Amino acid sequence: MIKQYLLLVILLLSSSISLSDPIHTVANLADLSATAQKNHVPILVVFESENCGYCIRLKQEVLEPLSETISMQPPTIMEFDIFSSGKITDFNGDRIRSRQFKERYQIFAVPTLLILDHEGNPLVDPIVGYNSREEYQALLRSSLFASYDALSNLKP
Repeated sequence: MIKQYLLLVILLLSSSISLSDPIHTVANLADLSATAQKNHVPILVVFESENCGYCIRLKQEVLEPLSETISMQPPTIMEFDIFSSGKITDFNGDRIRSRQFKERYQIFAVPTLLILDHEGNPLVDPIVGYNSREEYQALLRSSLFASYDALSNLKP
């Protein structure tokens, strides 16, 4: 655990960050939760919409390139289309409507990125909107650092 934390600190101090896991689009948050808990990593949920230009830029300019350089256990990234319908499996295994998931976190704008623990609790403030790659990377670095710090203070 300490080794992962030190690697994250080194990573965050570098000029670019990267993640090795792909971005997931899933309807079963319980599976993501189990993986995040096992690996003691946060879950990044990106609330988006299909035709959102800023969402596309965020994914192409920040999230996809993140998969190239990290040498530690990365956070899990999940996309969630705010216009999706139907039911999903929540973090605790219960089936809920997609709109309930969105409303729980009071998502009103896209893109919005949340960093959650394995129970779906926010670890840091959400990142709302997208202006530029550089600004977003700085916000994401800071938020990731704080989220790993918060996770290290949680009981296993």
